[in-house]
Amino acid sequence: MPARTTLDRLGRPLRDLRISVTDRCNFRCTYCMPREIYGAAFRFLPHEDLLTFEEITRLARAAVSLGVGKIRLTGGEPLLRRDVELLV
Repeated sequence: MPARTTLDRLGRPLRDLRISVTDRCNFRCTYCMPREIYGAAFRFLPHEDLLTFEEITRLARAAVSLGVGKIRLTGGEPLLRRDVELLV
């Protein structure tokens, strides 16, 4: 049975998904972490509020069942989340 295809509001298929493994990315890309929002005073999530590796895996599997074919793990370079190689 082929995977379902999920469409965005413009009718485009959702094929790619980015999952950030931390909210403390050190890149500060303008499209996801602009300085005017994520400046020195921004309060990041406490570690216990981040998705667990099990939750990330569950989310990824659900996305694949909806037609996602590419998943990218993001969160800085090098990735800032301890033991991320276990998730990968």
